[in-house]
Amino acid sequence: MTRFQYAISCVFLVLFMAFSLAGCGGKEKEKGDEDLVVGNWTQYRNRAYILLIISPKGNWHSSVRIADATSKIVKSKGDAQGAWHLEEGQLIFTVTDSNIEEIWEKNDTSFLEIVELGERIMLLKEENGRIAEWKKTTTQKTSDTEIEKAVVIPMKPIAVNLNKNRSNTQDRYLCLNMNMVLKELMPDQKIPAMHPKAREAAIIFLSSLVYDDVKDFDQVKIQRTKLVDVLNPYMEGFIKDIEIEHVIISTTMEKVEEFLIEHTMGPKEGVEEENGEKEDGEKSPEEEK
Repeated sequence: MTRFQYAISCVFLVLFMAFSLAGCGGKEKEKGDEDLVVGNWTQYRNRAYILLIISPKGNWHSSVRIADATSKIVKSKGDAQGAWHLEEGQLIFTVTDSNIEEIWEKNDTSFLEIVELGERIMLLKEENGRIAEWKKTTTQKTSDTEIEKAVVIPMKPIAVNLNKNRSNTQDRYLCLNMNMVLKELMPDQKIPAMHPKAREAAIIFLSSLVYDDVKDFDQVKIQRTKLVDVLNPYMEGFIKDIEIEHVIISTTMEKVEEFLIEHTMGPKEGVEEENGEKEDGEKSPEEEK
């Protein structure tokens, strides 16, 4: 081989390696079917939503949710779970547990032919020939049995002067730090905005209470249920429960101010709070007499 031929060979070798490296690193790896399948899917059938959570670990979880006449409030009808895998263009589901057997029969195995599979849509041909359309609601990968958690909306801390049966009764202040727990939403449904008068309605209701209405936690629980009814008209009926994180009854404004500062700005330095223990001087509904 002459020097010229050797030089030409080296040039071609360098160019070949350069193009090979560019081809390997320049193009992003396309998602395979297993990557596309994983996620949260929903299907609307017979006025009900079927939710299907497919885990990358080979497990799946499904639930059926039915809307009421207003198409706003969702009630859970049942759940099912099992294992899944892909095989020769088929998505195969094995059902290990189910209480919605009209959709997922326990101990059954379903062979669903993949007609179309993309980032946001999945068409599966069922064994009876019906083609079911599934829409992805989120691209996040979930754990084996993770279900969409209830939406919790924090409320600013509230402090009110309790009503008095007699004029000579000692002043008492009810201080609450609460959250609104909403009912389940339809897939892709937006959380309703809180009406500006909702907080005012809560304050009016709480300030109408007397000490006997909140003197212990059983009584507080009753008032919490009533507060749900008071606030629901301002939240389109979406409130499921009121979650009370902290509650105290104080006889001094100093403790009220401390409560508001603590729950608005966060715990103060040097104050240790463990297992619901309160600062010295604060009294719970059970302690205040």
